[in-house]
Amino acid sequence: MSLLPQTRSSPQRSALHPYPLSTSIPAKPGTNHSPQRPLPAELSIIPITVSTLPAYRRLITLLLPIRYADKFYKDSIANPTPSSLALCALWNETSRPGKRKRDSLNDELPSSVPAAGGPEAKVIGGIQCRLEPLPCPPPITPPTTSTAQPPPPQQQSHNLYIQTLAILSPYRSLGLATALLDAIISTALTHYPRQNINVREIYAHVWEANEEALEWYVKRGFEVGEEVVKEYYRKLKPSGARVVRRRVGVGDWVGVAGVWEGVVIGRGGGKEEDGDRGVMGKEGFGHG
Repeated sequence: MSLLPQTRSSPQRSALHPYPLSTSIPAKPGTNHSPQRPLPAELSIIPITVSTLPAYRRLITLLLPIRYADKFYKDSIANPTPSSLALCALWNETSRPGKRKRDSLNDELPSSVPAAGGPEAKVIGGIQCRLEPLPCPPPITPPTTSTAQPPPPQQQSHNLYIQTLAILSPYRSLGLATALLDAIISTALTHYPRQNINVREIYAHVWEANEEALEWYVKRGFEVGEEVVKEYYRKLKPSGARVVRRRVGVGDWVGVAGVWEGVVIGRGGGKEEDGDRGVMGKEGFGHG
């Protein structure tokens, strides 16, 4: 397995899993599967909006000890663009996961926001990605005859880079991170082809010492690069990161056909100041 080159052109860097996390349902390599158990009826996965942005920003601030630039959050509420694609998970407050201990993070849960067409809900998780272009293939030779039609525009290949993926700790082990990952992939495959963009691979950085997070990605079809990106996490020891990646497969396009449609529409009701190399808070679930 090879290691993708570390991207340095963008000011935003990913906030990854420096701490253990709970795993969910395994998936076959190279595919995108719906969970083998139903998602909670209280869950809705929707695009981030002006009304949910403050709670989403608070969530990232609570879980990730980094400071993203305002542009990072501004991009999160824009229509999907190559620079940003973001979704958030809402939990209907009529029900909370039972028998879960409260912790210091629970006492600081983000403020409730109005759920679309429903009662008050809390932002309990989110995912944000960006597209990174791959080298363009040689252009197609134009026709030499005046009557020939010009060739159709070529799609440019991109990789989908996971910048942040976070879930509040009381809501872990419910399959929400997998749902967010699958939903963002389906959204990307649905939207970007309209812009002549072809999403080829999905990848992320993970703290080298977090074996549980690496295993989580492997169970979802990702491969782990053998090399270590040195000094990626300057706040941690060891400070390296591994790259996890997988190609977009048939299962992902099955998801586009409707596997996650019910979740995305709702069910049941930055640049870091010290170098943009953030870490994941121990109370939360980062990047998967």
